[in-house]
Amino acid sequence: MVDIEKIEKRTVQSFYDDGLFEIALGFIFLVFGGYIFGQTIVPEGSPLNAVFSVLFVLVIVSSGFLINRIVRFLKRRITYPRTGYVAYKKKEPSPKRRLAAGIVGGVIAALFTLLAIAPSVKALLPALNGLLGAFAVLLFANKVGLIRFYILSAASAVIGIAVTAAGVDDSKGISLYWGLFGAGLIVSGLATLVVYLRKSPRADRENTDAV
Repeated sequence: MVDIEKIEKRTVQSFYDDGLFEIALGFIFLVFGGYIFGQTIVPEGSPLNAVFSVLFVLVIVSSGFLINRIVRFLKRRITYPRTGYVAYKKKEPSPKRRLAAGIVGGVIAALFTLLAIAPSVKALLPALNGLLGAFAVLLFANKVGLIRFYILSAASAVIGIAVTAAGVDDSKGISLYWGLFGAGLIVSGLATLVVYLRKSPRADRENTDAV
């Protein structure tokens, strides 16, 4: 009997076989971390604060678009010439995914409320960012079923807690967390890409070797 669910999961997994998604996402996180760090070193009242605010909005609003564009650009030049292109019908978000999104939104809202009530919680922000990131990646790992995303989920929590334990709090701690986690994503993506390139040579190169 054909296991449709298993086939669908493998189709989804194949999209992440080359590591390009992690590289693109890691780049966005590095930019985000750099933005937060930039805010910490710019004096209050400086015109650069307005520039950083505009950049922040642009990065947040366009992050999904940028990741999609970067991944598509790289896949056309690296992935599709090797393993082809597979299109599959996108499903509507399941009740579980909606519930998970609601939980994440509720946690974030509770976090902001807690910050307003107890400013001292700012010292824990890197750890909280790390745990939220870990939860989000864990949900993604459960959907995709690839071991490296479970490892990245754990790495997110470890990085956030380690930054807090090191005493790097508030904005600098948050920027360090996003920078380190972004770098970790890029390293994971590059390692996956190297393995993919070794396992999947270009079709035109195989034809040339055969001749």
